[in-house]
Amino acid sequence: MKKIASENVKNVFMVVSSNFFIIMVQLLMGFVLPKQLGVVNYAYYRVYYLYVSYAGLMHLGFVNGIYLKYGSYNKDELPVEKFRGFGRIMFALQLVVAAVLTVLLVLLRGQMDTSTMIAYAFVIVNIPLINIKWFYSSINQFTKRFVSDSYVTYLQNVLMFCIVMTVVIGHWHNFIGVLILTTIMNLICMLAVMGQNWRIIAGSCREQVWQEATGLIKNGFFLMLSEFVAIIILGIDSIFVQNLFSVEDFAMYSFAVSLLTVIYALISTVSNLVYPYLARVSEEKYAEYYSLMSDVLCVVTVMSLIGFYVAKFIVDSWMQEYTDSIPITAVLFGTIIFRSLIMLVCGNYFKVLKMIREYTVNNIFAITISFVLNLIAYFLFKDYLYIALASLLSFIIWYLVTDYVFIKKLAIPLSGCLPRYICITLALAAFYLLLRLSGLLAAVLYFVIAAVICVICFHRQFKKLIGLVKAAK
Repeated sequence: MKKIASENVKNVFMVVSSNFFIIMVQLLMGFVLPKQLGVVNYAYYRVYYLYVSYAGLMHLGFVNGIYLKYGSYNKDELPVEKFRGFGRIMFALQLVVAAVLTVLLVLLRGQMDTSTMIAYAFVIVNIPLINIKWFYSSINQFTKRFVSDSYVTYLQNVLMFCIVMTVVIGHWHNFIGVLILTTIMNLICMLAVMGQNWRIIAGSCREQVWQEATGLIKNGFFLMLSEFVAIIILGIDSIFVQNLFSVEDFAMYSFAVSLLTVIYALISTVSNLVYPYLARVSEEKYAEYYSLMSDVLCVVTVMSLIGFYVAKFIVDSWMQEYTDSIPITAVLFGTIIFRSLIMLVCGNYFKVLKMIREYTVNNIFAITISFVLNLIAYFLFKDYLYIALASLLSFIIWYLVTDYVFIKKLAIPLSGCLPRYICITLALAAFYLLLRLSGLLAAVLYFVIAAVICVICFHRQFKKLIGLVKAAK
């Protein structure tokens, strides 16, 4: 028992500390890198970052399929020779993907400038490194070797920190140098996680696993697609801006999007601390805890909008070349509330209730509504501020539709959801109306107003949550 308790403490420490480190590195990447590179070079770096975020789509669900079938296996229970075969299939699949993308890049080279082509080339090089690393990292995770996986996460963040420091100390202003160091980092992390799984890499493979691999891809494809929907939706607006507006416009929009990444990381950390208390419930309490989780996360996200004023202060006082991104940042900050509720509450309930078909339909709807609204915004206004507004509107519609699915499925009274809707509406109204005031005054007023709104709307939920936490101790 002492050994298990000690391992649990170590796992918690590694997860919490690595998440904290990730947030610190993301802060550096979010502010220092764009300041150092300048607007144009930062824009091309963000072209790479935008498209490499879709790297996971290029394993076609193979990793997800393995996770579904072998997720209950411990390290010693894995069929070693079979996994050696899976590893070789993964290598072959990534080489084929890289080759196909390289051919497409060569065919389309006349339709893009040199810097964009270089950014795409680095995307192609890094896709196999990222996916092969993820293949072996997922094995670490489902065999409960969280500490081993955290070591690689630490390593990656240390290397990212070193990249930022190299850029600053060396006074680099060219995105190509950053991408070279990023590629080296991804290569090192891939080799590190492969070293942790050397037992299932080295040696013979006598089993024929191609047929099983095809089945794993078939089973894992839609789950993979579901996990990438939020990235796809967030990326649709950026893709519109990158292809339809100037490089400088794309830099402003991308900078705004990058600021949200830190807030998402903070919210995930807070929510992960609350979720274990809420998740250990019986089926008859699913409805009650769906509402409670949604209300708690609503409070967290509404209060997190205060981060906008911190970002605005940094930009106004230190990064004046990015001041055009402030209106975009303000609009996109509203998506934090809806994206967090969708991913951290609704997404988990789709899985808990085994609503895979509904999950897929919901995701297709979300992608469609986002694309259509962005298209309408572009043709009507030709202004990337309206692209941001379209993205906010698509998240609002997506959340309302998704929330209704669970209100109906779990037979939740609509009256129980009204305080959450009122809180979000009033908080967003206050947030956007206060943008006309100076930063410090607006920040103080928003904090006070949001706190009062949350207390009025959720005083009963606060009492219930405190009781739940005390009971779990």
